Amino acid sequence: MSHQCSLSELNENLVPFTARQIKASLIWCAEDVRNPDELQNACSYIIDPGSTASAKVFHAERYGGSGIQRNGGGARCGFDGNYQVKGIGSNPLVGEGTDERHSNGALGAVHAIYEALWGEVLAQILPYSAVRVRAVLLTDLYTEKAFERSGRKSRRALLVREPVVRPAHFERAPYFQVKPEYSSLLIHDACRVRSVIHKLPGYLPVPPEEIDAEARTDPRIYCIEGLCELARREAWQMAFCRTRFLRLTTSPSNIAMDGRLMDFNGLSCLFPGDSPADFGYKLRLAELAKEPMVLMQGLSDLCLYIGKYMFDPDFTLAARLKVEEIFQKTFHEACYYCYLELLGIPGEFITQKEIPDILKELVNSFVALLNQYCEKSHAQDIVNQDGSPLQKLVVTLIHHRHNQKQALNSSIKNDVHFTVAQQCFSQAIHWLTQGSTRRQINASLLLKEIEHHTMKRLQPREELRKENMCEKIAILLDNHGDDPLFLQEAISDMKNFMLKFSRDAFGYLEPIRNTV
Repeated sequence: MSHQCSLSELNENLVPFTARQIKASLIWCAEDVRNPDELQNACSYIIDPGSTASAKVFHAERYGGSGIQRNGGGARCGFDGNYQVKGIGSNPLVGEGTDERHSNGALGAVHAIYEALWGEVLAQILPYSAVRVRAVLLTDLYTEKAFERSGRKSRRALLVREPVVRPAHFERAPYFQVKPEYSSLLIHDACRVRSVIHKLPGYLPVPPEEIDAEARTDPRIYCIEGLCELARREAWQMAFCRTRFLRLTTSPSNIAMDGRLMDFNGLSCLFPGDSPADFGYKLRLAELAKEPMVLMQGLSDLCLYIGKYMFDPDFTLAARLKVEEIFQKTFHEACYYCYLELLGIPGEFITQKEIPDILKELVNSFVALLNQYCEKSHAQDIVNQDGSPLQKLVVTLIHHRHNQKQALNSSIKNDVHFTVAQQCFSQAIHWLTQGSTRRQINASLLLKEIEHHTMKRLQPREELRKENMCEKIAILLDNHGDDPLFLQEAISDMKNFMLKFSRDAFGYLEPIRNTV
């Protein structure tokens, strides 16, 4: 599990196709790319059967899992051995009967830039980082099928990513029906998984404490330990996103084997109470709540395929029980740590062995209030305050404990969730005050720091809302689409703003290993 493995080694998953060279401008590039010109030349290709331009062979990546519709993997991506190019066109993995959105092969420039920006941010703040975009290339081609600006054609882009191996590479795509013209190129999906699953142990992540002696000699235990480590990493990633209100549309094909998240076209930065009456907002919040279980199901499927094609049904049963236990416990505990960080509770008050019950009660009451808050915003119930409605609510809890005057509407005063949260805040602050005395920390200063920290984490996020970001990017492209140097500078400025803002609004929390 410790040696470096690359996508190139998964021959069973790679399907060749030909793309043709086009003219494309480099409008964004990661700072650590050594040779941008080489990257631009290597990746400026699209699938165009009618073109006579210079040809190059790319490979489509077969994978399964949820979220890929009837496709057989990455249906609009091409891998050339060094880079993965997204938006290259409809490749042989577009399945029969796939809807237009998942079969047109194009990537709109707005979505490409949006994904690149979020990749930079999440690589900095997620507990186990994210797969960064290497570059964005702007073409002179247009598409009506980019689904980003209603009623208008969209400029096509090519997004260049680091090629990574994903859990989905070892999973079935049971609904994939290959198109007749490509049937001779592809082996049956079950045969693909049967063949490639034997390579999975080499791609599983290694725990920091390394593999124990028994696992080194027993391949069954070896696999279970690697799966459990992947479960821990996925659980921490999901806990951080849950507590920061980031909905990712995550699936086993949108995460790397080392736990890094990827593919942020569908990311929505949600904020409780922003649009309580909006059906789409409520739907995305509901999807956010389901995302951990999507990854848990992917892990369960891996256990099934390993047992079926490498070991036996007993392995599947034992592995599933262990992996699910690790995932559930890690996610549950990681959510506590992440919410406590969001609420400004200093780390020195929390032991790594166990979170004090009084702090767990604080988090539980806060989450219950949040859930109520998402259904019916209390923003109108707290007046004469600046900032986000959620800031107002939490500051009211802190101030209410000190009997400081706040303008409270009767509806929030009589809300049982608010009353319980107020009691838990009061008890937790009293406990922290006592602890600060023992640690020779100024209690008054501690409370001010807690409030300041919470205000940063819960500040308004209008700038990060998807519709606002996409509109800003679209205007930038409309006005300066023929000036790649200007676009490079402008997108870099957007990235720097997002990084600075995100450090305050999201923070960063080092994963705590003793959560299970």
